[in-house]
Amino acid sequence: MELTEPMPPAAPRTPDRDRADTAFFGHPTAFGHIFATEICLSFAYYGLVSILTLYMSTYLFLPGTAEKVIGFGPFSRAMGAVFGAKSPLELASATFGLVTGVFYATPLIGGLIGDRWLGTRNCIVAGLVIQTLGYGLLPMEAFFLLGMILMVIGGGLVKSNLLGQVGALYGPGDPRRTGAYGLFLIAVNIGGFITPLVVGTLGEKVGWAYGLAAAAVGMSLGLVAYLAGMKRFPARRAIEVAAPSAPGTARGPTQGLVVAALLLVLVGSMLNVGAYNQAFNIFPVWAREHVDRTIGGFEVPVTWFSTLDGILTIVATALAVRIWTWQSRGGRQPRETSRVMVGTALTACAFLVLALAAAVFGGGKVHILLPILFFMLADAALPWVDTVIMSLYSRVGPAGLATTLLGVYYLSFTGGNLLVGRLGQAYEHMAPSAFWGLHAAMAGAGLIWLALLAGWMNRVFDASMRARSGQI
Repeated sequence: MELTEPMPPAAPRTPDRDRADTAFFGHPTAFGHIFATEICLSFAYYGLVSILTLYMSTYLFLPGTAEKVIGFGPFSRAMGAVFGAKSPLELASATFGLVTGVFYATPLIGGLIGDRWLGTRNCIVAGLVIQTLGYGLLPMEAFFLLGMILMVIGGGLVKSNLLGQVGALYGPGDPRRTGAYGLFLIAVNIGGFITPLVVGTLGEKVGWAYGLAAAAVGMSLGLVAYLAGMKRFPARRAIEVAAPSAPGTARGPTQGLVVAALLLVLVGSMLNVGAYNQAFNIFPVWAREHVDRTIGGFEVPVTWFSTLDGILTIVATALAVRIWTWQSRGGRQPRETSRVMVGTALTACAFLVLALAAAVFGGGKVHILLPILFFMLADAALPWVDTVIMSLYSRVGPAGLATTLLGVYYLSFTGGNLLVGRLGQAYEHMAPSAFWGLHAAMAGAGLIWLALLAGWMNRVFDASMRARSGQI
């Protein structure tokens, strides 16, 4: 599961919260409602993602069914004109990329609406209601496209505002804030771990409508969990304004130069996302046909591979943190750019495993251990890319631009997911070994990009930090 949640926002200028409220594992009771809400949101979203391409390419977009979908004709023509999608699988892949891409673009707008118009709490409630309606429409073939639109709109209203509300539960000096965001990420991955076992199994083994209905039930429970604690949440999240620089403050690189260096880091991230997220788009299609999934007479559903993703992400993050702590104690802590390069290298190796497996086994069935190895490597890469870049942004981002830059960071996932959908359209026209090799090369290109620019980026970042401390 991607660790795509931004770092905690600056402490809001609100009255101190009651630190005596430790009812939820040492955290406020209200946080327990957010924790439960996020588990349900992740259950619904990642459950949908786990079956989306399979559902569309093997059923919904096939002749005889597609005609039942309201708006399918104009939609398919538009997707053909924009993305060149023709076959059901090409259309499914392009749709996957479009939906997941736009999903990560809307939180920037949702955050602005929550901060400047509706208020955080009202924005979340509105978003949850819209999402619940959207998920409720998905099992009905006729309203599938409308359901997807509502799911994306509602997600945009919820995603950044819910995360910001976590910080608003704690006073300016409350040390529990950082731990709360760690628990929030655990909630994301709990939902991601459970949902393939429920939504995926029902979709593959019983019927697609049952899987989609399970995701809708999860979304409904998320709405209930939030409403149950709504009175405990602040209505708005205060926005800090950066203090003006004092006279005589040391000058470093211009703000524009620092921002440019940060944005260039995202090119490597976008290429990494464009490779990694193919694991949820075309990988299930490939695994269904080319992986021997039979264990003891039981055929493992392809969506269960996504369960590995949730577990391995948690394990990989814990391991990465221990490695970084060990390196720091030994005085060998690498730069953020170097860590991101480690992550892109792991992603490239993961897809190289799939490429070699497809080449070696040819037309035969690939042993199930090789896709498992793929997920081990791909998930090991996540904390070295996502969390490191978010940490870098929070450390060197110009004062007053941190929240905006994190919104831009979300947009890198938009670009990456659109790339996922576009490349997925090539699957039917390439040998599997070449297809997966292309993704290994793309992650490798991200590694090369960062390697070429890392020296310059580090100099800009260092000069900016020295200027802040008055050393230059």
